[in-house]
Amino acid sequence: MKLLRKIIIVIMMVGFVTTVKSSPLLLVGYPGQDPDIETLRSALFFPGKEDYSFARKQFSLKSTFYDLGLVYDINIYMERPDLKYKLWMQQKPAPMVVILPGTGSFYSSSKIIALAELFYSKGYSVLAMSDVFNWQFSESASSVLMPGYTPVDSADMYYALCKIFAALQEKYKDRITDKILAGFSLGGLHTLFIADMESKLEGGKIGFDRYLALNPPVDLLYAVKRIDGYFSIGHTLTKKKISESVSKGLRLYQKVVDKKLDQSSLIDLNKDEARYVIGLDFHMTLVELIYSINSRNKLSVLHQDYSWFSKENLYKEIDKFNFYSYMALILKPYYEKAMKCSISMEEINKASSLMAIENTLKTNSKIRVIHTSNDFLLNSTQIKWLEDTFGSRVTMLDHGGHCGYLYFKQAADVICQKADPKN
Repeated sequence: MKLLRKIIIVIMMVGFVTTVKSSPLLLVGYPGQDPDIETLRSALFFPGKEDYSFARKQFSLKSTFYDLGLVYDINIYMERPDLKYKLWMQQKPAPMVVILPGTGSFYSSSKIIALAELFYSKGYSVLAMSDVFNWQFSESASSVLMPGYTPVDSADMYYALCKIFAALQEKYKDRITDKILAGFSLGGLHTLFIADMESKLEGGKIGFDRYLALNPPVDLLYAVKRIDGYFSIGHTLTKKKISESVSKGLRLYQKVVDKKLDQSSLIDLNKDEARYVIGLDFHMTLVELIYSINSRNKLSVLHQDYSWFSKENLYKEIDKFNFYSYMALILKPYYEKAMKCSISMEEINKASSLMAIENTLKTNSKIRVIHTSNDFLLNSTQIKWLEDTFGSRVTMLDHGGHCGYLYFKQAADVICQKADPKN
């Protein structure tokens, strides 16, 4: 009986161990607020935190980190504009980090430059790209007119990177050692899809040594609906309240630029204000993308005429779209015509979300993921899926909302640690 009791106890202990979730990593001293307000703390991730000495400035003749890098362009498709990217090269051979940003971000946006500065300060060379939803990438490097279908968008980004690396290898030869692909938000999703692509290629690939995804959405359609929901809060607000919310958001950003906001300070917005500012930021990206698409190929869903001198009515019409209606009314018909078959939104989402590449994500030892337990683009089921899929290769943080931890030193140290292929 004693032996049987011991066996039962062991079985119970094993069962208990396998069902207990690992606790999120505590960000000690992080000024926690509502998760949506914490998301806005990403504005604190601003370039210029490194102390560039007088001697270094004189030697390089550059006064800011942005100026230390060079802008290059490369032709991806004939008769299309060249694709631009930003490059910071170390003087000696060093690993290179490629940064894939969030929805619609330009390669020179402040968050990308700040992340580039972080990696550069740790001895990495850095290559910064624009996102596939950015008009510049869309016009220069997209193989399709409509971005938004993850497998194709990721393949387009990878094709552009292959051309860039071919040029870099010729120009810099042995100055690139390890190669790291690091993406945040939508760029994190593309990073993981590229990891899946590379795992299936025999040759002719870049050969990244580490893939680091920060806050990738797990289910694309779920994320889209959440973002649209945040923007729709504006429909319940008065014009005065909308103006006040936007003004608060702009004042927050200006304080960061002027270095007048302490990193431990709480943000003076309520939940609805924070959500609307987040939704508006995403929405503005969508408006510019649709305008860019329409300027190259007239969309049948848009009826307003426009000229360089009169665009107001067209912008008002585009402003009525959200991300879901873009996918349903613009992206879906485009791919149905290209594939010559009917496609449901569920099928598009299934192919565009992380579950589509689950087998690679479970087995690829080069992948690392950093996420937050209070990201508004995740639900509890998706958090469990991340933990079950990646195991010890995912680091969950207890604060930060959606990428609102990037500025925080403890989190920045974790990012640099997980980017290192040796870890």
